[in-house]
Amino acid sequence: MSALRPVILLLAAFGTMLAAPAAAQSTGDEGANSLSGQPSLVLPSDTPAGGNLDDFVIAGGPANAPGFGLAGALCTAYNVQVNPDEPVCLVRATTGSAENLALVAEGRADFAVVQSDRQYFAFSGQADYAGGDAIEDLRAVFSFAVLPIHVLASATSPAEGLDGLAGGRVGLGPMDSSQRLLAQAALFASDVPVSRMARVHEGSLATQIEALCANELDAVIFPSVLPSTLVSDALWECGARLIPLASEGVDVLVDSNPFFEPYLIPQDAYGLEVPVESIGLALTLVSREVVPQGRVTALLQAAFADFDFFRSLHPALTMLDPEGALRAGLVAPQHRGLQQYLEVRAQYGGIEALD
Repeated sequence: MSALRPVILLLAAFGTMLAAPAAAQSTGDEGANSLSGQPSLVLPSDTPAGGNLDDFVIAGGPANAPGFGLAGALCTAYNVQVNPDEPVCLVRATTGSAENLALVAEGRADFAVVQSDRQYFAFSGQADYAGGDAIEDLRAVFSFAVLPIHVLASATSPAEGLDGLAGGRVGLGPMDSSQRLLAQAALFASDVPVSRMARVHEGSLATQIEALCANELDAVIFPSVLPSTLVSDALWECGARLIPLASEGVDVLVDSNPFFEPYLIPQDAYGLEVPVESIGLALTLVSREVVPQGRVTALLQAAFADFDFFRSLHPALTMLDPEGALRAGLVAPQHRGLQQYLEVRAQYGGIEALD
């Protein structure tokens, strides 16, 4: 187990960005500020928060990445219920998880969308973000989606798992990218040395999958929101297939690092015959203890009041289930507003309160 820790620390040291190319390609975030016809959802990056005492800000991430669009979906659900004509939930565009955490720590944003690993390291103080010290009063609020690691094998590859890729030709993405760090962690956990690969493709995800379909690679390993258009195209147009990310080493990886989520890629995501085992990081919403309990509870109520409507607001929410939204990747202590919401749901026969 101790051998795994240095690999995982790399995820934080290099800063797994919310704008990972593998995740951004499959979502249509260009309309995040026009969902339900609300053009004032977006707060320009150079505009200070707090101009109106009723306003609150979610630091979302880059405008072309999933986090920004997911923050916009949550704001839309809230604003539609409260007052569609005068939105008070605003989304701020940023460079990613690191800046989002800094804004929350400085009180310049009320909420932030961050990956679960960044949430864990920011709370525990084991790695830097764009602000420095541990955010001891960081609190978990909500989980938007898990980004499972996809192991996409070529039509000619005999591999049935990661161990079958030893000595093969594999797409891992650019050095220090989120894709590269997560793929290397999974391979290392499965005792498959990257140094002995016959070829490592370091280009963009699109070019990696093109090489896979041209039989120039045996597999591509990458995280992505569900569903991924690139995966769908590869499955149906060139006979690629998803293979499980499962081994004793991967189990240890998850058990020793709470920001990883075990995940079954569902059949519905890609028309699969059976679900496919994987693990992934979650895109989560965090806040600080100082943010009022009632504000957090109201935000959660807005998402769950019409959960089907909320899920319709962004493609990455398609696979979200109510229980996962309140559990997956929430590794920091729960905000009091989340605790209150869970208690009420448990009282009336909803999701059970967490330990």
